Amino acid sequence: MRRGLGFLQLMFELLASQGGLPMMARGEVYGSRFRQRLAGLFAAGTVFAAALGVGTAPAQTASKPLSANDVSILFPPPKSASDLANLIAVSDLAGPTGSPQRLFSDADFARFIANAENPERPGVPDSGVRHIQLPDAVKKIDAWFVAGIRIDPGAPGLSPDVIAQFGRQPQVRLIIQPVTTGPDGVKVHDTAGHLIFSFNLDPDPPLDGCMPFPRFKPDDEAFKAIVRDIATLRDQLATGHFGNVKVSTAGDLNVHPGLVGASAKAFRDALRALLEKQLSPQRLNTMAVMGISPPEPWIFVSMLRVPQAGLIPVPGPTLDGLHAAQMFSVIGGKHVVPQPVTNNQNPITCRHAALQNPPLAAADRKGVSTSEFIDGKAPNSRILEIVNIIADPKKSHFFNTDCVSCHTETAQPLARKIPDFAVPGVNRAVLPKENWNVRNFGWFPSFLNGGPAAATITRRAAAETADVVAFINSQLLNK
Repeated sequence: MRRGLGFLQLMFELLASQGGLPMMARGEVYGSRFRQRLAGLFAAGTVFAAALGVGTAPAQTASKPLSANDVSILFPPPKSASDLANLIAVSDLAGPTGSPQRLFSDADFARFIANAENPERPGVPDSGVRHIQLPDAVKKIDAWFVAGIRIDPGAPGLSPDVIAQFGRQPQVRLIIQPVTTGPDGVKVHDTAGHLIFSFNLDPDPPLDGCMPFPRFKPDDEAFKAIVRDIATLRDQLATGHFGNVKVSTAGDLNVHPGLVGASAKAFRDALRALLEKQLSPQRLNTMAVMGISPPEPWIFVSMLRVPQAGLIPVPGPTLDGLHAAQMFSVIGGKHVVPQPVTNNQNPITCRHAALQNPPLAAADRKGVSTSEFIDGKAPNSRILEIVNIIADPKKSHFFNTDCVSCHTETAQPLARKIPDFAVPGVNRAVLPKENWNVRNFGWFPSFLNGGPAAATITRRAAAETADVVAFINSQLLNK
């Protein structure tokens, strides 16, 4: 969810500089450069500094290649109040050294909640999408925890075709979910957000015909510091540094093996320190949310920060250029609203329907979406064709494929028992078990079957992770 959303921030920066957004001053997003100070290491925690051997270790040998679980880190869903100690509370993530500001400030959190509940601009015609309804307890930042961490060297995608059109933006994405406790125990809510921290330099000019969107230019030097820290934590897990137990991260994607058992608390502390060391509020410029109107449907909204206006919802790139929210409903006559018009079967282009004037016309788009078989009938062969395209990050990405498709491409064919459908690279224990599980990488609480929330990873998440691992190992690690 939301891989590549940060690209929209560049457009607003350019518009502001050209006077296209009156009343908006140029932001400070791209004015800062990553500079890690010694004081920052202390702010990240002396435990983390000692764990990584910062400033004390001799020159090290080359790191071994990273694995999928090293860059896509899934926490186990909590089953009791005591499990919360092994999670990272969003409210506990500190900002830069000496700053009272958290990574996710009160002001940003307030806008995040407001946009989730009321995403459409005044005057936009009703699309039929219902509104996310958040319980009062979920509107407090103390309720939110990190469910997953994804390290990504290149949104919206890592294929040469995608990079040629959009450039490449390294990101760290935090998947956050609300968890509350009460007389009935721990409750994981059917809501999730993405906090996207970007690492880019001043952008390159846009391609002809793609104004006003410039292209990302990656800050690889800053991002390689994260890669080195991740590799160090992987090595320390393997030698028993955390909890006196040796842990291997090799194998299929699963709940991260270092976050269960004796290593869980110490490794969690090291991950928190890494985030506080490498991230800052100034890098947080794009977000997304998925929530429900209980007990369903599920509603998806993307957001970005613009100068002076702050954090705003953005229109869906595969919708009509107006509406920001998309809905998936199990009950009712229409299951996917609005109906998307995707563009994942045309050659990759930076033209789309989000904030471009005029938007890419629906007649010029050619693509597939899961709504074709969710809201209609299709033979198994056609369902396989559709989901194979959507799960392929070389063909489908945020700007040419709708949210519902990316969040149903695994659960739907599994629930339908489509022959020959396989999910390589994902442990069977974390595959979605219900066709209304719209988690890509996180925790799903079943409103139908109840019980503890289920850790979930999809084929789309695994395919993106495989690309990330290949790129980091060949282009960034030991460079």
